[in-house]
This record gives sequence, structure tokens and C-alpha cells, in this order.
Amino acid sequence: MPTPRRVLILHDYAGGRGGAEHIALDLRRGLRLRGIEARLLTSTADPCNDDQAPDATCPGRTDGLRVMSETWNPAAARAVANEIKRFQPDIVQIVMFLTQLSPAILSVLDSVPAVYTANTYRATCPTGLRWRPGLGLCSVKPGLTCCLSGCVSPLGFLPRMIQSRLARRGRDRLDRIVAPSHAMAGILSEHGWPVDHVVPYTVEDIPRVDSIAATPVIAYAGRLTEEKGLEVLVRAVAAGGPALASTRLLIVGDGPHRAAIESLVMTCGLTERTTFTGYLGRAESQTALEQAWVQVVPSLWPEPFGLVAAEAMMRGTAVIVSDSGALPEVVGTGGIVVPAANVAALAAALVEVVADRGRAESLGKAGRILATRSLASRPWIDAHVAIYRDLLNG
Repeated sequence: MPTPRRVLILHDYAGGRGGAEHIALDLRRGLRLRGIEARLLTSTADPCNDDQAPDATCPGRTDGLRVMSETWNPAAARAVANEIKRFQPDIVQIVMFLTQLSPAILSVLDSVPAVYTANTYRATCPTGLRWRPGLGLCSVKPGLTCCLSGCVSPLGFLPRMIQSRLARRGRDRLDRIVAPSHAMAGILSEHGWPVDHVVPYTVEDIPRVDSIAATPVIAYAGRLTEEKGLEVLVRAVAAGGPALASTRLLIVGDGPHRAAIESLVMTCGLTERTTFTGYLGRAESQTALEQAWVQVVPSLWPEPFGLVAAEAMMRGTAVIVSDSGALPEVVGTGGIVVPAANVAALAAALVEVVADRGRAESLGKAGRILATRSLASRPWIDAHVAIYRDLLNG
């Protein structure tokens, strides 16, 4: 069976600001380690370090006109077409394309097999979340409801609807669609993007934490955005009362919701025992989280996978997650699952873990055992290579 020699990876952003960016970088590195020449093309919308730099770029936007370029970005289409002509890839691998590169890139993929590995719901939802603030999970098709519910502004409504239609028209140029979880695959398939393969992400074997902090630390890591549910965590720590009075709250990450969270922390009387680290790189983030007794992923939106939960388990940190999206699928029996947006349930789970150091450490060990068995042993890059081989063979 033929093996691909060259793979062109397309992604909206350079750098390592989020999980999707790490996925693109990990895929490039993993393919190269397997003897496959891989190049990464991104927009110029985000800065990056030299070790994260893409191999090729196209113009990107972060200003008010971004909504127009993400609807149809002819410069991105030209850049992809030129890279295909110059690099002559056997496979084009798309990671994210609907916030910078746009559906325009699909129009130049006729000459080469293409695989789309979805990690947001953007193909089926203008915000990419399938979640509406104050209303919960969203099951409706994109349309006027997106504007009426406040998910999309009146000015952005028409471009987003046009983008959705253009993406559906170009969908036939995608030879395979891959999702990282069964939960995500179900949502995508339900809304017109049938998934061909479910390939869970692999987590690197992070060194196990030898000893947690002397004082209980409850940690959160991720973007500070409303759908991540950090407000629920802050309220749960406050609701824990005397049982959580000696705990510290560690918040690793940054984002547009930070000011609101800082205000809530002050209102709940948690300022003196809460630490905001701001954005940290991958290695720095893991070092900061080593002190945690428990790491919480309180997401409100249907998480496509939940890399931070998997990484915490691999590190040997006890994990509490909401029941939203793929989080229960990833955690399995290696953590505690609570109903999303349920402050009382999360507070009770936190009390259970931090009341006993031994309980926190035993949960962490159980999570690590599961992670090493089921999250580190499923080589998602090799699975993608197998998909590429299947395409080239057929």
C-alpha cells in the first residue's frame, strides 16, 4: 500500500496559543518523525516563536473586516494553490480553515486528496461552539436564530450565513472527515457533516507528579471565555464554604472573559487565595499545574475532546469535568463527572477531593493508569497516516 511522501497541513493560525494550534504543530512534527515531508501553511493573523513558525503563509486579519475575509479569502486560495503546485503534496490535511483561510481554499483542492480533521463545530455553527450564552447547548440549524439569540451580530449575520453555504458547497472536495471523539462525530453528522473516522488525540507521556502541594490547590487551565464555565468553578469554590476555606484557586490562561472572572473572584471573597498566571506556554503551564490537588474542566459547551483533561490525567492529577461533549468519553473511570453548570454538584465534588489528600492522590493515580492505557497508546498520527494510505490506494 503506497505511503504518502509529502503532506501539506493547512491551519488558520500559527503559534501555539490553543489546542488546535498544538494539534497542527504536533501533526507536522509527528509526520516528519515518520519520514514524511510535511509543510504547514497558516495565516499571518497570529505571531509565533521560531520553533512554531509555519513553512508558508497567507494574509490573515484580526480587525473588523475579518468577517469578510473569513467568508471568502482569495489570497488564501492563491497561497494554497501555489503551495500545491510547488510542493506537490500527496495529501492535503486541513485542521482549521473557517476563521481565516475560508471556504475559498476548498476550491483549489481538486487535484489532491484532502482530509479534514475537525476540532470545532464551525462548519455547522457560526460561532463554532454549538452553545448559546444563557440558553445552553444548541441543536438548531444556522439561520435567523443565530442573530436573534445574540450569537452573531446583525452586521456579521449575512457573511456568516454565506460562509456556511459556501462551506457546504465545497464539502464534496473533502475526501475524509475525521473527529477526535464520538460525541463530536455525532453532532457533526447530525448537522450535515458526516464523519468517516473517529481518531482520539494522543497525549504525550508527561512525567508523573511525585508530590502535590501541601495546601490544597484547585486548578483551571484554558482560555478564559464564557463557554469554558470558569464562572461555575469560582462560584463552586465559594459555595464550598468552610470545607474549601483553606484551598487556593489557580487559574492558568487568559482570554476576553478575564475581567469578568476577576470581578467575580472579588465578589466571592476569593481574591487573596486566587492566582491568575495569564497565558503560559505548554511547558510552563504543565509546571504550574503540578502543584494542583485537582484540575477542573467545567465546560458549558460540548467539548470536541478535552486535551487539558487528558493531560491532567497523564500528569497524575485528579480530574473533575462537566458532562458536556466528549469530556466523559475522555475521562471514563479516571475522574469525576458532574452535570454542566451545576454549582452545587461541582462544590460537592471539590469537597470530596480536597478533604483528603490521600483521596486526591488516589484519583490522580487512577487517572494516570487510564491515560497511559487508553490515551497514550492510540497513535492518532499513525491513524491519520493509515487514512492517507487508504486514500492513495483507492
